Amino acid sequence: MAAQLLGTIEEIWRYPVSSLGGEALTSAAIGEKGVAGDRLWAIVDAATGKAAQPEKEARWQPALFLLSRWSKDGPEIGFPDGVWRRSNDAELDARLSDHFGFAVAVRPYQAGESVVSAEHRYTPSPLHLIATGSLAHLAAVSGRNGVDRRRFRANLLVRTTGEPAFQEKGWMGHQLQMGDVVLHGEEETKRCGLTLISQPDIDEDPEILRSILRHNKRNFGIYCSVSKTGRIAVGDTVYLRAGA
Repeated sequence: MAAQLLGTIEEIWRYPVSSLGGEALTSAAIGEKGVAGDRLWAIVDAATGKAAQPEKEARWQPALFLLSRWSKDGPEIGFPDGVWRRSNDAELDARLSDHFGFAVAVRPYQAGESVVSAEHRYTPSPLHLIATGSLAHLAAVSGRNGVDRRRFRANLLVRTTGEPAFQEKGWMGHQLQMGDVVLHGEEETKRCGLTLISQPDIDEDPEILRSILRHNKRNFGIYCSVSKTGRIAVGDTVYLRAGA
């Protein structure tokens, strides 16, 4: 098929530390592993080394009230009182432990002395994308005035045209071109309990996940692989092209 106009990039997000809030970008380098600096670190139980799983364990849910951003020296973590600490800050682990109420540390996913189990990081399709038309459709079927896109921790929010629907379903197996970059729609994103948990300025809402289960088999958004690396920016036009 000829290239189909889908819309434009409205937001680009990077999450340097898994499970924590991220940072909005105006542009980003996209490599084979997705947004540069995205989800390279994790917070872990200092006693076991296991990565945080706020969708499964209530003790990890305070993670959603922390922020992360990337610097030339690695990730920095922001606390509710506005204080930011670098990953190499000697006081960071103590501050994290105080926030959670048990011994917590921050560690890289990279190989080495403080490796974190790869099972807690989704690697096959490293870039996560949602559409505004899907958010509007989810709001309608769940009886909400709107659904905050921050619930889904996507890297890209695409401002789409057309009638509200779970639009990304039609992008599976096709190419998405934006800026210098070409993505490939690999699979729909299975949602978990993280979708309904409260976070800053967002109340807990179990109906969001219930609606996704009822109306779209627990899927919302898609994972993409990167067929062509390059740079993207907010405002870039997004096109759909057939096939691999």
